[in-house]
Amino acid sequence: MRNTTIILMMVFHLLLVKAQVQQEMKLPLTNVYHHVGLAAIEIVDPYLSVLEYSGVGLRYEYTADRFFNPENPVLSSKGRISGLAARTVNPRSTASVILMGANASWGVQYYYRKFEDILLLGGANLEADFAYKMNSRNVNNPINIDLAANLNLTLGGRYYIHTKRRTIQLNAGFEFPVMGCMFVPYPGFSYYEMYTTKEYMEAVHFSSLHNKQGLKEFLSFDIPFKHSTWSFGIRKHDLKYKADEQVYSYSEYAYSIGITYDMISFSGRKVNVPEIFISPKK
Repeated sequence: MRNTTIILMMVFHLLLVKAQVQQEMKLPLTNVYHHVGLAAIEIVDPYLSVLEYSGVGLRYEYTADRFFNPENPVLSSKGRISGLAARTVNPRSTASVILMGANASWGVQYYYRKFEDILLLGGANLEADFAYKMNSRNVNNPINIDLAANLNLTLGGRYYIHTKRRTIQLNAGFEFPVMGCMFVPYPGFSYYEMYTTKEYMEAVHFSSLHNKQGLKEFLSFDIPFKHSTWSFGIRKHDLKYKADEQVYSYSEYAYSIGITYDMISFSGRKVNVPEIFISPKK
C-alpha cells in the first residue's frame, strides 16, 4: 500500500511538472498583414517609348514576420509577396501601357528595445522583382519584361500610442537596394532577335548604387477594434536605373487598408504539437 502511494505521488508530481513546463514554454507566433490599395503610377521605359506614362492601379501585399527564437526575441524572419496591376497613358492619352508586376522578398530583422514605447528595426532582405509591360501603339516591340534580383537594406520603427480604450501602433520603414542584377534589353533589340541569336547575356546587367537608386517608404497605423485589428497606411516607391546609357524610372504612391493578426502553424512528421492545441484534422 505504501509503495502504491509513493508511485502515485511521483506520477502526480511528474504530471504537474509537465503542465508547468508547457505553460512556461514560449511558442513563436507569425504576425501577418494583408493590405490592398489604390496606387498612382508613373513610368519611363525607353524600350517601349521615350514618353512618360502615368495612371492608376491596384496592389496587394502580404507580409509574415516570425522570431527565430521566442526565448530571445531579437531576430526575426520576414517574408513579403506583393502584386500590382495598372494602366498608364502618355501625356496626350494617345497610347497606353499596361503594367503587371510581382515582387517577393525574404530577410532578417533585428529588434532594438532600449526605449519605452519605441521599437527600432534594422536588417536586410533578398528580393526578386518581375514586371510585364505592354504598349498598345508600339508595333515593333510592344512588350517588355523587367526582371531583377536585389540585396536590400531595411530600416524601420514602431511607436506605441496608448489611449484610454486601445493601444495604436504606428509603423514606419525604409528599404533601398544595394546591389544585384537586372534584365534590361537594349531599345530596338527585340525579344525575337534575342531568341534567335541566343545573346541573352547582353540584357543582363550588374546593379549597384552607381546605376540603380531606389527607396521604398511606408507609414501605417494599426488600430485594434473589438474582434479585429485594422491597418491603414501610405506607401511610396521611387526607382531609377540605367542600362546601356538608357534611363528607366518607376514611381508609385499608394493608399492601403488591411488587417493584421497573429497565427501559429504546425506541419510535418516530426513536429510535436502541444496538447493544448486541437485540430479538426485529427
